[in-house]
Amino acid sequence: MALFGCGDQEDYAEYFCDALGTIRDIIEPRGATIVGHWPTAGYHFEASKGLADDDHFVGLAIDEDRQPELTNERVEKWVKQVAEELHLEEIKNA
Repeated sequence: MALFGCGDQEDYAEYFCDALGTIRDIIEPRGATIVGHWPTAGYHFEASKGLADDDHFVGLAIDEDRQPELTNERVEKWVKQVAEELHLEEIKNA
């Protein structure tokens, strides 16, 4: 399963994309495997429950309020990454 979340890393810096972590905490104990961890590099926030580790979110974090110009590129890269992780050649090569 691949997750994405939307948030505002400046106005809500202390809980940016927390819902990613909330969803993870519900679905992982039920057997879900999460793919598509996304780097935290390029984001500016204080804390998030949506972190997989210090350097990655558990899914794609989108900030249409502060970084809308990065959304399309991030989505395209993330979809290809998820396709590779799931071995979906037809999407990976699109």
